[in-house]
Amino acid sequence: SSGIGRATAIEYARSGYRVVLAARRADRLQAVAAEVDAASPFDSAATAMPTDVTDAQQVQALVDQTVATLGRLDVMINNAGYGQFGRVWELDEAELRAIFEVNFFGAFYGAKAAAKVMLAQGHGHIFNVSSVIGRVGSPFHGAYSASKFALTGLTEAMRVELAGTGIYVTDVCPALTETEFFDHVRDGEVRRRSDFLRKKKRMPARTVARKLVARTGKRTPRIVFSAGGKFLLTLAALWPNAADRLMRFYRNDLARCLADTDEGS
Repeated sequence: SSGIGRATAIEYARSGYRVVLAARRADRLQAVAAEVDAASPFDSAATAMPTDVTDAQQVQALVDQTVATLGRLDVMINNAGYGQFGRVWELDEAELRAIFEVNFFGAFYGAKAAAKVMLAQGHGHIFNVSSVIGRVGSPFHGAYSASKFALTGLTEAMRVELAGTGIYVTDVCPALTETEFFDHVRDGEVRRRSDFLRKKKRMPARTVARKLVARTGKRTPRIVFSAGGKFLLTLAALWPNAADRLMRFYRNDLARCLADTDEGS
């Protein structure tokens, strides 16, 4: 209903796909459905299905209804996610579990339901939207990073399990993207105080969407979009201590912001 999901739905519609939209906000889904219809060469290209991805039965119903209505499922984009600022030892266990319910289990339910349909078809593509910091842990994003690391592991296992079946599975790793993510992140006031987050240029969501459409149906284990993200992943793989030193600049910036927030409160 927003961000990468919205941009991706519109981009697939432009490419001639019929699109099923799933999110909790029914009003936003209807608005995006209108945008999808306007972008598509078909009449009524979009179907909006309000869905809570933390509910396995709702996700299964989403996939079942899609197949019943359209006859098949070619592409599944598992994209829902949110985060929380905070040091690991300060995280609330209930909040951490809630983040995993959306970021990890929501994608798991979608990938599981889609894979069964695609295996019967003999073709399909599953994109699990993780993050650069789902491969390199980021300070003050421990909850989000942990959930995305788990999703990355699931994605890589699934990709090999489905090799040779006609089904592709791709780990999608955006860096900072122009979405509503920081509007919904817990302790989001930090964004407005952070020099890094205020000054760092964010990638348009449409850049992610276009790449997903372009790689659909192609053997693509992982997509990393920014030069900075590719550099960080390479540095972390080859020289972890150097990557840690680089990440300390971000840590220090956020630590200052949280200290300012605590003083202000």
